[in-house]
Amino acid sequence: MTAESMIAIGEPETGARPMIRQLEDRVLRLETLARMLGEQQEALRAEMRQETLCLRDQMKALENKVDDWNRLVNTKLDRLIGGRTVVTGLITLVTSVLGTGMVHVVLSLGAAGGSH
Repeated sequence: MTAESMIAIGEPETGARPMIRQLEDRVLRLETLARMLGEQQEALRAEMRQETLCLRDQMKALENKVDDWNRLVNTKLDRLIGGRTVVTGLITLVTSVLGTGMVHVVLSLGAAGGSH
């Protein structure tokens, strides 16, 4: 009696061998699929890392741009406030000179009018 004939005698069904082959094929397909998924997962991780770095670079560039714009706006605002201060000072000076001049004219006219 050979080993094959012993297996055939011990097998409850004659279709067990094809079923085993089908199951082995299925296991092989599942292992291949699992391996492919693992490779795809690693590729996805690498892509996500790259995308994250790219987004961080973009955020940093935007931060720098915002800082540059803030500096520019602050510089222009400082100039505007400085110019406004100069204009206010000139108006105050002119008002003061005109006011002093008017007081002098009034006093002069009053003194000249009182002598008549």
